[in-house]
Amino acid sequence: MLCTFVGCAGVGKNTIIKELIRLFPDKYEIFPTLTTRKMREGETEGNPYYFVSREQFEKLLAEGEIYEYQQIHDGSYYGGSKKVLKKHLESGKILIKDIDVLGAETYKRELGSITKILSLFLCVDDVNTLLDRMRGRGDSEESIQQRAKRFPMEMELSKTCDYLVANEDIQLTARIVDILLTNEATNGIYELSSDCPVPTNEEIERYSGAGGIVRLCMNGRELLITQGADAYAASKRSGIFVQKQVEPKPDFSCATKRDKWFGLIENA
Repeated sequence: MLCTFVGCAGVGKNTIIKELIRLFPDKYEIFPTLTTRKMREGETEGNPYYFVSREQFEKLLAEGEIYEYQQIHDGSYYGGSKKVLKKHLESGKILIKDIDVLGAETYKRELGSITKILSLFLCVDDVNTLLDRMRGRGDSEESIQQRAKRFPMEMELSKTCDYLVANEDIQLTARIVDILLTNEATNGIYELSSDCPVPTNEEIERYSGAGGIVRLCMNGRELLITQGADAYAASKRSGIFVQKQVEPKPDFSCATKRDKWFGLIENA
């Protein structure tokens, strides 16, 4: 399985990825793609990129070796190699990757027949929080303003991602992401919270898919559905898209409702 981490610049995608690798080194592996930009401090060859020249990248592109790529504002190429993907899928680990929100859709389209692809959009409430984070890490003001212009477009595209997770606390976000990725990798289902009504078969069948959102909350051990159970069950039955949004604050009192709900999903 491969999970693409997307979100606006400064939202903390690489921070969460590094935290997952630190906490669970035997479970997760960064999926390295190719880039023509210069190596930054703390990076090594293959972590998180293989660094190639512009000429090398364009040669691979012409040969059909690159299955997706983006050229960002400074002219640098970022792209995925078919050979690299096949090699890293053999590890058996969950592959995780920071990628542009536009590239995430390409991954699903081009690689969905090879492996399970998820997209996870990390967000914050205020664009100024992102700008402050970029200034704090030393980005140039020109680069910051260029990236800020992308914010409305990226937030609109966030609606196409499988998960929306608020990144307000590194440890909490990493724990939430680990729970949801483990659940997805084991083909598990999300249970209902005790406060979430169990939908009837009729309600599930009537679900149209318009604006499908499922809200989840963590109780410290698992993620539970607090709203949108009809949408979730409909997605399991027919494969329609619904976005799962995780509440940023845990609810440790949130209990699990299992019996009737499990039967509805089992029969999907």
